[in-house]
Amino acid sequence: MPLASFQVRFRAFMVLLAFSLFALFTARSQAAVDPKMPLPVDPAIHIGTLDNGVTYWIREHATPPGKISFWLHVASGSVNEADGQEGIAHFLEHLAFNGTQHFPPGELVKFFESIGLRFGQHQNAFTGFNQTTYTLTLPNTEADTIDKGLLYLSDVAFGMLLAPEEIDQERNVILEERRARKGVRQRLVEQILPELLPGSRAARRLPIGLESTIAKVQRDDFKAYYDKWYHPGKVTVLAVGDAPVETIRTAIAKHFGDWQRSEPVPDDLPYGVKPYEASRAIVITDPELTTASVETLAIGPRRMLKTVGDYREYVVQRLGTWIVNRRLQQLVQEGKAPFQSAHVAVSSLFGVATQRGAEADAEPAAWSEALSSLLTEVERARRHGFTPQELANAKTAFLANIEHAAQTESTRDARFFLRMMNRALTKEERPRSAAQSLDLQKQLLPGITLQEVAAAFATAFAPGAKTATVTLPERDDVSVPSQDQVLALVDAAMAKEIEPWQGAEGITALLEEIPEPGAIAERSHDDVLNITSITFENNVRLHYRFMDFKKDNVTVTMTLAGGKIRETEANRGITSLATQPLVKPATSRFSSTALRDYMTGKKVSVSVQQTPDAVRFTVSGTPEALEDGLQLAYLLLHEATIEPASVDLWEQQLLQSIEARRTRVNALTREASLLLLSGNDPRMRAVTPEQVKARVKDIPQAQAWLDRLLQTAPIEVAIVGDMPEDRALALAATYLGSLPQRQRTDPSLTALRQVAGFTGPVERTVEVETITPRARPILMWRSAPWSDVRGRRISYLMARILESRMREEIREKRGLTYSTSTYVRPARVYPAMSALHVQFTADPDKVEEAV
Repeated sequence: MPLASFQVRFRAFMVLLAFSLFALFTARSQAAVDPKMPLPVDPAIHIGTLDNGVTYWIREHATPPGKISFWLHVASGSVNEADGQEGIAHFLEHLAFNGTQHFPPGELVKFFESIGLRFGQHQNAFTGFNQTTYTLTLPNTEADTIDKGLLYLSDVAFGMLLAPEEIDQERNVILEERRARKGVRQRLVEQILPELLPGSRAARRLPIGLESTIAKVQRDDFKAYYDKWYHPGKVTVLAVGDAPVETIRTAIAKHFGDWQRSEPVPDDLPYGVKPYEASRAIVITDPELTTASVETLAIGPRRMLKTVGDYREYVVQRLGTWIVNRRLQQLVQEGKAPFQSAHVAVSSLFGVATQRGAEADAEPAAWSEALSSLLTEVERARRHGFTPQELANAKTAFLANIEHAAQTESTRDARFFLRMMNRALTKEERPRSAAQSLDLQKQLLPGITLQEVAAAFATAFAPGAKTATVTLPERDDVSVPSQDQVLALVDAAMAKEIEPWQGAEGITALLEEIPEPGAIAERSHDDVLNITSITFENNVRLHYRFMDFKKDNVTVTMTLAGGKIRETEANRGITSLATQPLVKPATSRFSSTALRDYMTGKKVSVSVQQTPDAVRFTVSGTPEALEDGLQLAYLLLHEATIEPASVDLWEQQLLQSIEARRTRVNALTREASLLLLSGNDPRMRAVTPEQVKARVKDIPQAQAWLDRLLQTAPIEVAIVGDMPEDRALALAATYLGSLPQRQRTDPSLTALRQVAGFTGPVERTVEVETITPRARPILMWRSAPWSDVRGRRISYLMARILESRMREEIREKRGLTYSTSTYVRPARVYPAMSALHVQFTADPDKVEEAV
């Protein structure tokens, strides 16, 4: 029997065996699962209600140790604003920092800074359609610290002063926040939402509000909203931290228990979101757009996860959309799609309805082909369903993801749990632990059939009333369709003949044989830091440290020196193109799609990033799956190959990005600052369209650039995580110590790190044509480089002091900006570019005053 034939038959047998085992397990598990049973609630989260209606969700959690975080969730946002109040919920959120019963105006931020907190990082807030949430992370769990933190949050709930002078002062800050956000995406949302949700309240209640309303609302307006919607029955205190539950519960009761309101809990105002009665099209253009986007959307009734049966339906639905998204991704990676990215989803819409949509991005000239192809793939899945292998892959991926989540949950940080709790609260659900979700999926997945996944997808995306949206650049070379033309294209795509999806044979093994481990040439141990350092005979340098701070997780970083730092004016952009087969792994033997499918379900990820002077691999996952990731990295280091389809996509997206930069104030001022700091070094200049096209014309040059980097660049490796030293070093010896010989260091990089730098004072102005008037001042002072440890630390202290002063003077007193950013960048790669930065967004007419 030929070997290839045997492998095909063996794989077919293993797939059949896997499905047989699923079926066998189903008979046992399904009988034990009652679909009417309520979903379990995470036992680590203690949920209770005070006598006045304030609820609390508390989780005792020691990551990070000795700290605690609180979120105050008010179940009211912009949808509850009355006519003439548009934006008042968000404005009120700002006023929570401008004076309360126990923290007079100007004192709150100073107090928290005095105990080591940073405004914006440790204390912040956000407003949505259905919530306003205040966040606070405290530096310790001492009784007095917790007391002060909850005193402030209780002040937010029922003790805001709402002083008229503070309202007037904050008004300009809100308007500057609008300015900072008023880019092309915000304009599109403001245009599309009323068309997408006609007649709905939500479409007229974007949280940022209306400029006309912000300019005129007074104290009585705020008082009316505050007194009605900040009600004990609409407030929940979320707490996660390294303190006993009873201690936290007692402190919450102390500060919130006496809050009384005689009025009943108000019902939220209706969103007015309704299913469409007929199909319709929306066509929007904008001068600052550079890509085309197409989308179809249907609206259905709200679905909630309350019972095991609800959860099973949810999983069935997700399996189908997961498979279709994999297909869409595959078409892009293989160069067979007219779109650059695409996605389908079934999700909650404001928590009051369900939205079923498909969307794609494409070149402007290809919008019609992109929409037709997107709908064709949705119809292909709807009519013909999925293959057994696709479902098996989906189940494997789902189970691997939830297993990994369960393994690492105990060492997740507090913010993860707070986000999860807040999300559940917003959906009117109760949080489950990852272990509980794992148990559910282990019971439910085996019994989910191919037929019901296909049926669920077909039902969700059935023909019916929907909205088709097309957004395009507003320019002479782009033909804008009429609404009737869009609808006709949708009808044509839905009506044509479509063949079933054809799967492909998968990879059975990445490597034909496991490499022989390399020998260790040098070894040392730092007792203070508990780091073992070794150098293999091939000159690969490695550092290992055991840490179980994140349980069942280990991370390997492999840094290859070189890359962008070697580029010249003649080959700018070559590193970005050359590393595409690392970003989307592809080799001379295996396509990016085949490698993606092979890695599906393995609890490890391999990613690659460019830095100014290196290319860095990151392999991260569970200890038992780490070898799979190292094998992929080893394979890429030997035979990564640029795929033609990836070149086309790289060119399209980069050219669109370059075109978009012409109206991006932040991007252009950032580039100008880098050129100024470096003395106009060409490596700091953005790639031009001409350079992009030149790179695409010479793929062999890019492949040679990549080959030299992978085969000769010095490599430094760090392994940190929950893996014993002997196992970590054994894997490193096998997959890193066996690599070809290379230099330990590259002396030629030293000269490349030298840039001319600048001496001040220097002023540079960048003219940018934008629809929304916006300026981005950047002030810079030379500072200590990374190698100057003492100077670097002094610079950090200077930045912290200056940060506070800038915020107080420019934002709080003068209202000239929404937010200031003050930071130090002590440069490692180009030491002469080390600088202290101050930057912010402002009205162009007020820049001189601000600066």
